[in-house]
Amino acid sequence: MKIAIVRLSALGDIIQSAIVLQFIKAFKSDIEIHWFVDEKFKEILSDHRHIDRIYALPLKEKKLLPALTILLEARKNNYDAVLDLQGLIKSALVSRILSYNTFGFDKNSLRESLAHNFYNQKLSISYNENVFVRYLSLAAFALNAPFEPREIHFKRPLFVANPTLKEELQRRLNLNFEHKNILIHTGSSVENKIYPQTRLAILCKLLIAYDAQIRIFLAWGSEGEKKFAQELMELGKMDQDRLVLLPRLSLQELIALTKMMRLIIGNDSGPTHLAFAMNKPSITIFGASWDKRVCLLGPQNKSINAGKKFNKNKNFKFDKSDFCIRRIDEEEIFALAKDLLDEG
Repeated sequence: MKIAIVRLSALGDIIQSAIVLQFIKAFKSDIEIHWFVDEKFKEILSDHRHIDRIYALPLKEKKLLPALTILLEARKNNYDAVLDLQGLIKSALVSRILSYNTFGFDKNSLRESLAHNFYNQKLSISYNENVFVRYLSLAAFALNAPFEPREIHFKRPLFVANPTLKEELQRRLNLNFEHKNILIHTGSSVENKIYPQTRLAILCKLLIAYDAQIRIFLAWGSEGEKKFAQELMELGKMDQDRLVLLPRLSLQELIALTKMMRLIIGNDSGPTHLAFAMNKPSITIFGASWDKRVCLLGPQNKSINAGKKFNKNKNFKFDKSDFCIRRIDEEEIFALAKDLLDEG
């Protein structure tokens, strides 16, 4: 059996969608899986043990003709099923080009309801349901597989760190695994998902003062995020051996470094969701986004939110003008971090 998974973007969504891979392979190990992703994010999936082939589409660069050429060639693979985990008109169209036998969410389960017209088989599940449950439910529906949402809590890490990269990063960053190494992601793709710089600087000070073994690494993914991190270090005026500005990391390096950290803290963004994917302790900071929809919380994965109320009966819509994240007290994040660090 040969199936295609369509999840083009963005980084965090691709990381979360990867939950289906190990469950599909556990159901039938001989299922061949091809993944269609935007070229910008293909590295996060490179050499994944459960993906037999990756098709990278240059859609972000608006190279539509080359993308169509790739899709028409891939159509010759005669897929038994195509699963659209993204649920947008763009991804639904990609799915329909690949095969007539497409599986997606019905019109009431989608943000872009017109996408349902491109699916042959449609699953009804609340758009407000947790995303991991949605993805696994669609895979179960397509394969007639006995997946249960509670099984997600017993998942194996969704990505495997490259041993060579781990050794190289350990050497370059002088990592001591006896220390309590913390990775903090400073950025996000949306401005109102970013925790305030001054509050984050205070959090770093609190952590460093709390335990002499704590060492904090600041990660960034763009020049704007790098500037944010540099200014944060100046605000904190802390020992640069205890608060370290990382070089720009590749996505595979990010996987490797995440694996070696004691704790990951950050905004609602791809790098922070990677911590959950890698079964690493984490704290994700939420403002206008809905933590219960995109996180599965447990003993080692915590979230903190601004107390915003969401209507469970109305499809969630992210409000980019809402900066409620600014009112989250850094002391509350610090308290969560202490608990996770002390638990080891």
